Amino acid sequence: MSDLPLKSYAALQKTFGADIGGAANRKAIGDVYRRSLDFLKNAKRENLRSLIPGKDYFAFRIGDKLSRAVNATQFIADERQWKAFDAAVEKNDLSRFTPDQLTRIIYSVAISFCCYIDLTKSRDQKTPGTFFEYLISHLFAWKLGVNPTTRIQVLNLDMDTTLPTDFIFNLGKDRPKFHLPIKTSTRERVIQVWAHQRVLDGVFGTGRFLGTPVILAETKTDAVKREVIEICLPDQWRIYQMHIAQLKRIYYLDVPATYVKLNDVFPPITVKSFGHFFFEADTLSA
Repeated sequence: MSDLPLKSYAALQKTFGADIGGAANRKAIGDVYRRSLDFLKNAKRENLRSLIPGKDYFAFRIGDKLSRAVNATQFIADERQWKAFDAAVEKNDLSRFTPDQLTRIIYSVAISFCCYIDLTKSRDQKTPGTFFEYLISHLFAWKLGVNPTTRIQVLNLDMDTTLPTDFIFNLGKDRPKFHLPIKTSTRERVIQVWAHQRVLDGVFGTGRFLGTPVILAETKTDAVKREVIEICLPDQWRIYQMHIAQLKRIYYLDVPATYVKLNDVFPPITVKSFGHFFFEADTLSA
């Protein structure tokens, strides 16, 4: 049935807030992935003309509907990979995986549901974006061992109020807190990430919050020409990092090569595949 992935997604929505890093959410995410893959088995794969050096992309097609671009190397149409990851998480031992393997598994979960929505809905960006937030915030909450908040108390001379934020993970007294923006893509809106980090730095002090945005991809498909490009703004990123705030890491599930080069220029912006987070989270927050 074509609505089964949405039913699994609805079940995830109902239970998500109870324990964001808990096993019940991981099971529900796995159900969304499995049912999305089952749906996509009935779709055709259409190769796209990649204008991105070193990357190949395809799209799923059903009738006249075409999904977003899928990185052919990153995508794994095999739910057993998620089950193996789930089993490793239960044992709190990801040592058998490499960062790239973890990134491919998580990318596959995210992109499969995104493509399902592309093929069954019209101009629905909210649902894939919300599912991606569930997926990434769950993984952060599991790894860090705390549930996030999206509001933070602010005290000043005249009022006691709360500030709406991206996901904030408070690891306890005298330890940094993680500031986690989650986006399927950034483009012109990326300045919001640095602006939110600047606000946190201004209110609480530089270094108290570690900015670690997680982004799915920066691809854009020309539906007529069947061409895929990446929209990247490296010069703007350097300006934001130099003059607005400092982000600790920027993680991607489909890393743009243009942004990887920012690791080696001034000011350095550390851009990595998301799988690295699981192996460096403890040192980032030490």
